[in-house]
Amino acid sequence: MIKAVLLDLDNTLLHNPDPQWVAVFREQWDRYFAKRYGIQDASAALRAAIRCLNSEPPSYRTNATVMLDALCSEMPLSRDDLSGAIADFYREDYGRLSATTSPVAGAAELVAALLNQNLLVAIATNPLFPASATEARISWAGLGEYLTEFAFITHSENMRFAKPSRAYYAEAVARVGVEPDETLIVGDSLENDIMPADAIGIHTWQVNGDDRLGAIRDRIRKSDWRQDYLSRQLESAMILPQYRGNIAALYGLLAEVKPQHWRQRPDPQEWSIMQILCHLWRAEVEVHFQRLETILRLDDPFVAAPAPPGPDIPPCHEDGYQVMRCFQQARENTIALLSGLTPDQWSRPARHSIFGLTNLLEMAHFTAQHDRLHITQLCQTLGKCAD
Repeated sequence: MIKAVLLDLDNTLLHNPDPQWVAVFREQWDRYFAKRYGIQDASAALRAAIRCLNSEPPSYRTNATVMLDALCSEMPLSRDDLSGAIADFYREDYGRLSATTSPVAGAAELVAALLNQNLLVAIATNPLFPASATEARISWAGLGEYLTEFAFITHSENMRFAKPSRAYYAEAVARVGVEPDETLIVGDSLENDIMPADAIGIHTWQVNGDDRLGAIRDRIRKSDWRQDYLSRQLESAMILPQYRGNIAALYGLLAEVKPQHWRQRPDPQEWSIMQILCHLWRAEVEVHFQRLETILRLDDPFVAAPAPPGPDIPPCHEDGYQVMRCFQQARENTIALLSGLTPDQWSRPARHSIFGLTNLLEMAHFTAQHDRLHITQLCQTLGKCAD
């Protein structure tokens, strides 16, 4: 059943004709850097920076950092000067672009109706712009009053993947705190919204035509509309993007951890952030990888569930980010194990002490769910989760 709705912004909630808007944006960007620094055709450097997103293998740096690094290699400014110049552009010049946009009729009504149904509502726009610019566009869509009510808003400073990466949607879902098949994406683009979201198990709704939001507004007025969206059948293509998106979501949350918070426990029976990370790392190495490797290596093996960890698991390192890097490396080993498997390999059977008859695909999916369980736990510990 649907618990969260991800709303695309441009040409879903906000009329933003792509060719015209892009042309005006480039003109403003070029004029700003030419006038202030004498740099010509600065938008070419920005286009090259955007192409650096969704790199393989993932760097798990924020999109803002990736683009800033790329811009530094293309423009004759120091990193600090360029960072300040970009901030000034979005503060001083970006607002002029509002004239090229207009609100989509019914956008505010749709958001209000979803919130009134106690759903988590997130803005899932392509995270190419900083928070200030993204929030400005939300206001241009007539949705400024809801800024504090959105469960999550994707932007370049808090996301590590961008559209059309499947991992972008996995990252967003993990940050919202739900499972993919508990989520509906509403968007206009088949390539950027519908196909990649569907590929990781998210339910989709494509808007089109003059009355862009009319059909979805009519649909959600039905009291049982959420019951129509059942659990998705697992597919092997869902797994690896979820693994990578979950890692990105963890890095996003850890960016908000203050030094004194790593070992604080919200309750004697609850783990600290350090304990959560240590558990994820140990479980990846000692349980998840071993279980998947066993199923691949042996015919119909019996897989025993580990004993549940208690509230006092020992810390595994002094540096939380080092633990995160160790978990990331262990996850890359798991991804390497699963990459390139045939359909028959994904279907290899096993017997689990709790789940009973199962197979490799189900166990791999359980690993992704285990991630999200503890991502939400970490989010709650930080007090950063929506109700």
